[in-house]
Amino acid sequence: MISISGPPTPVFAEESNLPWYVKFATKFLSSKVRKIAKKQNVNYSFLFMKADGKQLTEITKLIEAEKIKPVIDKVFPFENTNEAIKYVESGRAKGKVVIKMK
Repeated sequence: MISISGPPTPVFAEESNLPWYVKFATKFLSSKVRKIAKKQNVNYSFLFMKADGKQLTEITKLIEAEKIKPVIDKVFPFENTNEAIKYVESGRAKGKVVIKMK
């Protein structure tokens, strides 16, 4: 499992050369989700997203290879954009909310 919204992990902190106290804090911040993942025999990783074409290309490859699968909650037609925004703001979405252009 890869998350961009869950807690950062100690591995992420180490790879990012973050200060020792941040590395220490990530152990506690991510302990619950890492424990749940381990029980389900799943690896949990945190990915920090940035506007980077190279990173987006790599993520695209992972999606196309079905190594990561985006969770889509609802698809709204463009005409219902306001409804889509209200749905996201309600906090009920359990995945990505997509606005279909065509």
